[in-house]
Amino acid sequence: MKNYLLVVSLLIVTTCYGQKEKAISDSARFNKYLFRSISTFTFDGQKPTGSGWDILEKHFAENQFVGWGEYHNSPLLSQLASYALERASGYGFKNWCVEVSPFVASELSRIAGYKNPWDSLSVVSKDHPKYGTFPFFKTRDDARMLAAAGTYKYSIWGIDQEFQMAFPYAINRVYNAQSPKVKRAYKAVRDSLLARWWMPKVKLLDSLRNGIPQENYKRVLDDIKVSGRIYREENSLMRASLMKKNFYTYYDHTKTRHEKVFFKMGANHLAKGLNLMTSLYDIGNSVYELAQHNQTNFTNVWFMLRYTTEDGKVIDDLASSQPEYPREFLQLYDKEKWVVIDLRPLRVRYANDKTLSEDIYQLLYKYDFVVVSPEIQQ
Repeated sequence: MKNYLLVVSLLIVTTCYGQKEKAISDSARFNKYLFRSISTFTFDGQKPTGSGWDILEKHFAENQFVGWGEYHNSPLLSQLASYALERASGYGFKNWCVEVSPFVASELSRIAGYKNPWDSLSVVSKDHPKYGTFPFFKTRDDARMLAAAGTYKYSIWGIDQEFQMAFPYAINRVYNAQSPKVKRAYKAVRDSLLARWWMPKVKLLDSLRNGIPQENYKRVLDDIKVSGRIYREENSLMRASLMKKNFYTYYDHTKTRHEKVFFKMGANHLAKGLNLMTSLYDIGNSVYELAQHNQTNFTNVWFMLRYTTEDGKVIDDLASSQPEYPREFLQLYDKEKWVVIDLRPLRVRYANDKTLSEDIYQLLYKYDFVVVSPEIQQ
């Protein structure tokens, strides 16, 4: 009996010791797979070169929907997206979904058809030189994307709310499209709307809406009204619902349910599952589920930035006490190369032992790839 108890005790100790030896921290497990998942590419502003780009381009061949989750207002990313639009076209992509309203998308489509889109875009942007009249379309590099969209015959889908900077432009477009008689009758209404352009009164919007015959311009005023409410209430749920509604309006009018769509939007909107900022099911999750319904694929890429400038000083996100992006990825920054990380092999079982940042635990199943940009954003 004593020998039996001794054997049992030894087995228990050995088992516990073995289990302890096998326990690996989340950070160790993560790092083990991380460096197997990295590739890079260089980009001279015209053409990317390297295995990292080959991976990104392959997404267009293998997926119905490809989402580039951007950091906004990046000249370098606009240059890269211009090339991506060209290459994606060769794989059957003819729809480009961006973070603007349907009305602004129609204006961008018109400008994309011009010989030199920058000539028109620069004139439009003069009213709001700092932010631009159209969100995320204000620079020569942004115009280059429009030129690519025009050359390769993309349909531009605008699925977002109307942004405040575009309110006066939209109101003037609606007013100027009217007959002389309607203009005379509603000049005071138009002037009053523009006097408080950043948050126009609903009664005035309704007044102008009821006095015009064109359904497309009525919708423009409706979008301004809805957007005003989103701004006033900071209503993320309403905005996410609007994005999905607008997307399906475009999608339902495509020739087949398998038409390909390239998304270039803020990264948080394109998450699979809950949006990391709003904790809502956003457009990315809807597209993910639509791809499952169609038995196709959706790949999303999260572009991140380590360095920005503020008042002429370079700010390092990695040195921040509350970095915008996960430290585990920021430390991979390379000033000469774009660093591409395939997250899919990293989706191993984690104990959430806090040796990784909370951001890492949150995003591993929400995105398929991360790209660390070499840009120092001005």
